[in-house]
Amino acid sequence: MTPTLQLIQIFRAAAAIAVLLYHLTMTNKFYYAYLDNFFGWGHAGIDFFFQLSGFIMVYVNWDRAGHGEHTWRFLVQRLTRIYPIYWCVLLVTVAAYWGFPPSPENVWAPQSTLTPSKLLVAVTLQDTGATIIGPAWTLTYEVMFYLVFALFFVLPPRLFVALVLAWGAAILSQWQGIIAWPYPVALRLLVAHFLLGMAAAVLVRRWTRPAISPWWIAAAVALWIAVARAEITGVLDAYQWYALPSVALLVSGGLYDHATQRTYPRPLVLLGEASYVIYLIHYGAIVLCSETVDAYRPLASWSPTLTLTVWAGIIVLAGVGIHQGLERPLLRTTRRMLGGIS
Repeated sequence: MTPTLQLIQIFRAAAAIAVLLYHLTMTNKFYYAYLDNFFGWGHAGIDFFFQLSGFIMVYVNWDRAGHGEHTWRFLVQRLTRIYPIYWCVLLVTVAAYWGFPPSPENVWAPQSTLTPSKLLVAVTLQDTGATIIGPAWTLTYEVMFYLVFALFFVLPPRLFVALVLAWGAAILSQWQGIIAWPYPVALRLLVAHFLLGMAAAVLVRRWTRPAISPWWIAAAVALWIAVARAEITGVLDAYQWYALPSVALLVSGGLYDHATQRTYPRPLVLLGEASYVIYLIHYGAIVLCSETVDAYRPLASWSPTLTLTVWAGIIVLAGVGIHQGLERPLLRTTRRMLGGIS
């Protein structure tokens, strides 16, 4: 039985909230750097999500390599995790656009939102540059990762490893300008995070030494803080440096979880379980916050930090509520309809 990675779930929650607070800093009607731009590094939560995706796929399916009978189950589990709740949020977003179209001062969705071609692309997540829900561009990559990883079950393990290594080499070649593939979505540097996450899972699964100390996790967190601080102060372009602390967090957290099987406070784990919904709804909710600020500016401006903090808390609580009340039941129902997969 695959051990439950509760600490990794908590890391997932932290990444989702970091992205939320980053967008809250960059998109608010106060034109105010929330907490003095303390979360200016929050975009790195995306890098962590991409690594986490590769990590979880390898970690959970470690013993199923080369067993093609697991392919359908994997695809159903993964695609139903992405699409049903995404379609619900998309429906609400389109309805909001129809009822409250964006203004020149607040362009919260593309002008082409209601065109049939735009809707079709958004529904199927075909194009990273043609999303209606702002953060949904990352989901196109996720779907690509799922389809590629399905080969993990179909191909002999060594052939799959060779394919992954070739993919990584192509990404590095594209990055360095050695090749110039005209449709580079699969070769963007972001995709390398997915491959690094897979490598981190291999390390955790193959680890045979005694359990690691929690101090290794503290060291990984310290490394992340150092890179974030370097970015905020302009010491380095940290967009290229978050790969290392992300890998360190996954490896140290995964090893600790794998060996100790500790349990953590349920609210923290629940935040991790609800992180996808929080991620999906947060940008639209921040836009709603901006409209609220405009309507109640004297009261809201009394303390911008307090206003934005309260709104961030409301978004997180709303995400948890939607996860509990809609996403989980929808997931169970969809998987039952597609063959009783839990």
